[in-house]
Amino acid sequence: MWYPRPERIVVLLSLLAIVVGFGLLVGGANLLVDGACRLAARFGMPERVAGLTVVAIGTSLPELVVSITSAAAGHADMAFGNVVGSCLANLLLILGLSAVIAPVALSRGTIRFEIPVSVAACALLALLANTGGEVTRFEGVVLLLAFAAFLVRTTQMGLKEGADEKDAGSREGAGEQAAGGRRPSVAWALWLVVVGAVMLKVGADLVVDNATLVATTAGISERVIGITVVALGTCLPELVTSVVAALRGNSDIAVGNVTGSNIANLLLVMGGPALVSSIPYDAAYNLDLALVAAFSLALVGFCYVGRRHEMSRVNGVIFVVLYAAYIAASVLR
Repeated sequence: MWYPRPERIVVLLSLLAIVVGFGLLVGGANLLVDGACRLAARFGMPERVAGLTVVAIGTSLPELVVSITSAAAGHADMAFGNVVGSCLANLLLILGLSAVIAPVALSRGTIRFEIPVSVAACALLALLANTGGEVTRFEGVVLLLAFAAFLVRTTQMGLKEGADEKDAGSREGAGEQAAGGRRPSVAWALWLVVVGAVMLKVGADLVVDNATLVATTAGISERVIGITVVALGTCLPELVTSVVAALRGNSDIAVGNVTGSNIANLLLVMGGPALVSSIPYDAAYNLDLALVAAFSLALVGFCYVGRRHEMSRVNGVIFVVLYAAYIAASVLR
């Protein structure tokens, strides 16, 4: 009688765990989007701001946990690869796929504030990391303070924007639709956000851990695993959340999720692990950080093509193709 080898059993169980992880990611993304929309409707906050804050931080939790674990274990390449790989996946793959589903409109605030902040975050991280060849605990504090300042400024701008565009009738209608004819409950919305974030975290862990286990059997380097398998795994919450938001017509959530997650990755996800232990920096990542900044600026350029301030389906295809080229080049390099 034939029995499968132990290695095959491990691979099959890992693939099953990955499927379960995807299910948790899809369910968690739906809950997180629902909760963020309810909170936005309840407080009159634009959905873009909800995507930049609550959704972005919630979907960045997998990157944060993986990076802290990697830094504590002395795997700096995994931490940096996770961050830059996730940022590029957010920009090229996630936003690209969202635009393929439906053209993604970018608000004036995204073009004039969030995207410039993400470019500045790339420059700040590169400056600190190249000064001494590592990200120290002090520099980690600097990154975290910069992220806190971004959150405060974003919330202030969002509340002001919501007040300036206040429309009691439309807000009441949105609230009734979100809560079955009643104003959305803050407690219930927060519960949806928390449960959704937990499901995203567990699902991402299942996908990342088991995908890494499968990948390491092929002898792939730590840096390549960080940029590809781990980055793709930890950005799955952003991918599912943005795609779900795009399918439901919440383009502000999709764009805010991507730009907010990139800023969170560069400042929060790198600043947090640095508090645990100084993270050695490989200058090879300068190119990846430059690509994140360049593609962010390219996104602004796309918005002015045709003067429609949106990312078209053609632009989305271009971004997805560029991401595939980046992954291929990284593996070959």
